[in-house]
Amino acid sequence: MLEVWLHRLIQAARDLNIRNKLFIAFIVLNLIPLAVISVWTYQKSSSLIQEQTNIYTMDMLSEVSKNIELHMHDIERLYYAIFTNQEIRESLKAVNRQQWSPLQHVSADKRIRNILYGLISDREDVEGVSLYALDGTSFQTSTYPRKLDLRDQNWQVLQRNRGDLTWFNPSGQQSVVAAVSTIYDVDSLQKIGYFLLTYHEEALYKVYSQIKLNEQGELFIIDSHGQIISSGNKASIHHTPTEAYLQKIITSGDTGDFADHIDDKQQIVSYQRIQNTDWKIVSIIPTARYSEQSIVLQQWMLILFIIVALITLILGYSLSVSISRPIRQLSSIMKNTERDNWSISFNYPSRDEIGILSLNFNRMIARIHYLINQVYEEERLRQQSQLKFLMFQINPHFLFNTLETMNWMARIEGVPEVGKLSKALGDLMREGIKGKEFITLSEELESVKKYIYIQKVRYVDKFDMQYDIDPAVLSLIVPRFILQPIIENAIVHGLEMQMENGMICIHAHQSEDTLILSIHDDGLGMNTAHLETLRHYLDHPSDSSLSGIGLLNVHQRIQLHYGEDYGLQIESLEDQGTTVILHIPNIHLLEKRSEFSS
Repeated sequence: MLEVWLHRLIQAARDLNIRNKLFIAFIVLNLIPLAVISVWTYQKSSSLIQEQTNIYTMDMLSEVSKNIELHMHDIERLYYAIFTNQEIRESLKAVNRQQWSPLQHVSADKRIRNILYGLISDREDVEGVSLYALDGTSFQTSTYPRKLDLRDQNWQVLQRNRGDLTWFNPSGQQSVVAAVSTIYDVDSLQKIGYFLLTYHEEALYKVYSQIKLNEQGELFIIDSHGQIISSGNKASIHHTPTEAYLQKIITSGDTGDFADHIDDKQQIVSYQRIQNTDWKIVSIIPTARYSEQSIVLQQWMLILFIIVALITLILGYSLSVSISRPIRQLSSIMKNTERDNWSISFNYPSRDEIGILSLNFNRMIARIHYLINQVYEEERLRQQSQLKFLMFQINPHFLFNTLETMNWMARIEGVPEVGKLSKALGDLMREGIKGKEFITLSEELESVKKYIYIQKVRYVDKFDMQYDIDPAVLSLIVPRFILQPIIENAIVHGLEMQMENGMICIHAHQSEDTLILSIHDDGLGMNTAHLETLRHYLDHPSDSSLSGIGLLNVHQRIQLHYGEDYGLQIESLEDQGTTVILHIPNIHLLEKRSEFSS
């Protein structure tokens, strides 16, 4: 069933007129690639939008990370100013040596706090600073607990500290983050105490809060355990989300991005490590943001596709009409030939394929018209010849009996030459009225010999004959009466006016599938002008007033039977003689009988 419908569909497509075929082909070859290119462009553009957005997000995170690092460098400078202060170092060493009385301790505490207040008084981002001796004695401006317990998990980072600031998230303190370090004596490089700075989380948040992702985007900082250190959502600080994407961030490198399903939405996660910390700043952006831009792009692509499609349809229809119109006109003109109207022509102004087609059509019409007229003229000539032949056949026995009587009277009177002459003439006339259109070359040569005998008697042996005949061609079929007119022409125009005796040579041989007959005389020949005139008459028989006579008659008969590839050629030089060459296809007697029977 499917094959039947498919066959019908194919047949219906074949039956479409050329205008519709061109229109459909133009649409298919343009709209399908256009649709494919549009879809590919949309997908590529959407991918580029997402890629560029990811790059922008990573650049933004890198910039935020650098800004946070600048703030941390400020804290480092504050730290360096503290541990290089001579009075602070001496106070810590004195406490460690337990050289102070309680009164001295109170006095030193006051002086050190004044120094610390002086260093942080103009900094709103610093919550407070605390200094601890090795025994836990503190000097502080912070509300952070006075006692130092290195066993507390908040202070475990000091065990790994070698004098650089280490940032961490103190548990139970949502509003601050902390930086700690071990203080060493710059002279002896001995550990003399500990440094603790508490930094307002809000100040840290302000560094990146100006970054606007979108209404649904989220930006926050986590530590190496996945605990949130800073976020716009203050309730999430110190919480460790259990989502798998956080574990992926923790175990991945310093920077990267990936897509993940978070809170029942597909989102893009990007992250960047903050230098000199184990913190990473994280952004989460719903893919809906990309989808919004993609939808806008999709709408514009659709509008552009519709516009281009309409233009394509208009151009396709115009092109198919412009191509098919002259073809339809040509078809209409060709129908006029059915009414034998051969005066028509199709004129197309362009030189494209249709212009060439119109030119060839006009040539074909002219050629057909010419051939019809030629066939008509040939048929008219054939009928005239048949009429003359019928007239010539009227009472032929009277002529034969008369010639036979002359033959016997010549023998009785002792004039044998007259008898031979009358017999040859009778035989020649008998051959002429037999009505056979084709004979063998052997029969044609026998007739020629009788004709030459008569002419030699007439011209008193003014010329001699020479025969060069390939025996293989004697059985070939030729049109009757094709050699005698040429020999007569050689005698009358070539040898008759010549003083000395002449020679006529007949050559016959075959070349591939062609019989070549050559008749050469060494008579007066022709000048160039006369030769060109004769050749022109052979090529354009209608221009000659001698149609049906002599050479032209032979040439026309050969081309009538075998086509324009065959016929008669003339070569002549003045005072050197003339050569007439006949080209006839090789046809044996059996082939001719088969042709007649079919």
